[in-house]
Amino acid sequence: MRRVVSCLCVMVLGAGALSLPQVVLAARESAPQLSQMTKEQKEQEQKYFRAHSLGFARIFSRYHPGPYWILHHRKEFRLTAGQVQAETRLKLGMARSTIEGNRRLMAAYKAYATDAAAANPSLAKIHSDIEAVGRAQTWLAGEMVPYHLKSYALLTAQQKQIYHRLVLKRLRR
Repeated sequence: MRRVVSCLCVMVLGAGALSLPQVVLAARESAPQLSQMTKEQKEQEQKYFRAHSLGFARIFSRYHPGPYWILHHRKEFRLTAGQVQAETRLKLGMARSTIEGNRRLMAAYKAYATDAAAANPSLAKIHSDIEAVGRAQTWLAGEMVPYHLKSYALLTAQQKQIYHRLVLKRLRR
């Protein structure tokens, strides 16, 4: 158990061989603009996120749905034009972060696969690659939390009551 915790700490604190700024730059350069993506491409990004975000949708988002969900229920919340605009900005930021995070994770997996395919792989390099994959996956899940919490914070006290009622209804399904 102690080994698992120390590995998680290393992943979260960012130790490892992959240069995160290089991975971020590569991710940004390879990420398409949202406006240029098809619906199928966006769905593919969401599917990849759900499969690689440490259970974010199943664990955190289940209890704290974010801007997509709030916008979907805009009539029930009676969102103001300003709130719709703010929630939409959060939704778009979240989508961009998801795409960027997916690219980071794919790049980390690619480096890991490349190094693992070597005839005599270095234990240190493979270990570093695995930690890089863990950091990328941790970033992907952790990056979404602020969007969900900020989305909730935009609601008025009355809207928050509606939010809790709708979340409870959602959990009972």
